Amino acid sequence: MSVFSKDFMWGGSVSSMQAEGAWDEGGKGLTTYDAKGTTKFGSDWKVAIDFYHRYKEDIALFAEMGFTAYRFSLSWARILPDGEGEINEEGLRFYENVIDELLRCHIEPVVCLYHFDMPLALQEKYGGWIGRETLEGYKKYVETVIRRFGTKVKYYIPINEQNAAFLVELLQLPPDTPAEERSRLQAVIVHHMFLASASVRHLARNYAPHAKVGGMVNFTPVYPATCRPEDILAAQRAARSYNYQALDVFAHGEYPSDLLKEWDMAGITPPMQQEDLAYLRQAKMDFLAHSYYMSITMKGDESSNGISVFMRLIQNPPKNEYLQQTEWGWSIDPVGFRLTVKEIYERYRLPVFTMECGIGVDESLNAQNTIEDDYRINYFHEHLKQLKLAVSEDGVDMMGFLTWGPIDILSSQCEMKKRYGFIYVNRTDTDLKDLARYKKKSYDWFKKVIASNGDEL
Repeated sequence: MSVFSKDFMWGGSVSSMQAEGAWDEGGKGLTTYDAKGTTKFGSDWKVAIDFYHRYKEDIALFAEMGFTAYRFSLSWARILPDGEGEINEEGLRFYENVIDELLRCHIEPVVCLYHFDMPLALQEKYGGWIGRETLEGYKKYVETVIRRFGTKVKYYIPINEQNAAFLVELLQLPPDTPAEERSRLQAVIVHHMFLASASVRHLARNYAPHAKVGGMVNFTPVYPATCRPEDILAAQRAARSYNYQALDVFAHGEYPSDLLKEWDMAGITPPMQQEDLAYLRQAKMDFLAHSYYMSITMKGDESSNGISVFMRLIQNPPKNEYLQQTEWGWSIDPVGFRLTVKEIYERYRLPVFTMECGIGVDESLNAQNTIEDDYRINYFHEHLKQLKLAVSEDGVDMMGFLTWGPIDILSSQCEMKKRYGFIYVNRTDTDLKDLARYKKKSYDWFKKVIASNGDEL
């Protein structure tokens, strides 16, 4: 008998700007990513891997692999070009076509409503999530989507990696913004994003009562650098700030006391309308979703708030002498994955859904037009082994396991060289080539894993 339930979901996740392309087609408005232009890698977001025109081909490859779920994000600006006004029917129809194709292939669509790509008009007009008007635009967008998709979609993620999304939004601020003002604006962004997540729960209850809504975080285990009590305290505080405060709100519908205390001591408690706290309280999530990539270590003399954790993750992950690292310096920690799902389930007693997990590697096709990616097979073998232990020994209620970038996509920094997929896409940072798709060795391996429901690793 399989460790995983018979309805356990297997598949992969992507975001709109990293996969879709067609940046100015089909009535889509501009996003903050479109406005970034060419990156330091010589690449931009305009074509990505052209999922917009090739979605049937890609979904067929996922179906052949045996996927039972696929999480993709919608581009808000493809549906509401200015983020708040007129609805773009062509954009809605594109996503409905993708959903219909997934369902035709017996793949459950898992829809993420926001993955960092703010409509540019809202960023310029209201400062993005700083403005309460953006929250109202989001509600209109979400209601449009939920009513249109009806019973076709059973799972919604309001905001991708919400604990990281708070901090990604801060990167939009001018570099010379004073630290106090930055902290004040961060609290405002946090509050508006939590209200946005809550709105998805409320709107789903009204228009799609069958649908489940899951709050998502980027979960990063934080280990003390030594047994020194100061290191242990710093690690716990960092984990509270980065991982658990957001999960507390998703599970309990209210702000945790330590977050309220931080805001109060700094004098940055965000302005709240009378009904805001009740609105949060009535919108507890149905399940908890997370991404998992690595763990980090923390010393007592280091800043241990969420911002410091996030900046270390994206800039300079500390090395752990007990773990190997990827080419990008990320620790490879399968046991950390077990700790992640175990911690989430033990604390909150809600079903856990892994939305993203994977290893990025610089790869090139060989003479046989494939890639012998045994390192990727080994990576997933070890992580899934730990996931099985979390279910069989720790009693974790797992809904599914989705890999990040099951087909090669642009990285979050717009780098094509960092490849996560089971499927190779023939392009580089600067040369689009023919964008042809090729199966890697791991494609057939993961196909067998899915077919056996995780029994054969």
